[in-house]
Amino acid sequence: MTSLRSVRPAMTPATPSTPAQHDRYERLLQVATAMLALGGEEMLQTKELAQRAEVSLATLYRYFPSKDHVLLAIAYSRYENALRRVTNEAPPGATGQERVTRHLLREFRAEQRDQKLTAALTRVITDTRREYSPIVRQIRGLHVQVLRQVAVAGGPISDEQDRRLPIVVDVFGAATRRWLAGVCSAAEARSEIRIGGLLLNPAVLLPSGNPAGDAVAGGARGRLGAE
Repeated sequence: MTSLRSVRPAMTPATPSTPAQHDRYERLLQVATAMLALGGEEMLQTKELAQRAEVSLATLYRYFPSKDHVLLAIAYSRYENALRRVTNEAPPGATGQERVTRHLLREFRAEQRDQKLTAALTRVITDTRREYSPIVRQIRGLHVQVLRQVAVAGGPISDEQDRRLPIVVDVFGAATRRWLAGVCSAAEARSEIRIGGLLLNPAVLLPSGNPAGDAVAGGARGRLGAE
């Protein structure tokens, strides 16, 4: 049985341009996502994917030279769709911190429902191969954009809060990986996600030079001095 990973033509993935090409491309992603959710990466086989999506093997390889290209495309598409969805939503929460934390907890629940799919996508977006870095950066950037949209839905956020959104994404990713590896429970992962959300609390983001910020820093120095 031939897998996508075992066949790696030396080629750059094609980009669909016509409506028919976009239809085939999206159909491949939808079918691949369903296969991954059902049986994980082992189920994602070349011939079966092409047959289920009703495309030729040549078409499959033109868009996805390897299994990892399929996974990266799925990850990108999911965050692209998420960005469109949150743009038209009014997320619950009185503050940016609350809205982002609620969103990430909802995202984690979705990951739990499709653990095999989550494991496959997590593996590929944490792959250290340099040839993947451009698309991995784009995927991470989309995730940050999703959180930014969620955060500002109820009002503007500060520049410092915006700068910390990528860190919140990293905390979320680390919690997911720890849960997948069995290092922590789902409850512990949710706790880590909530702690990451605290980075967006304005009370702990006051810049140096602000009296309240100095008071926080002074309190910390005082505690250290008393130890």
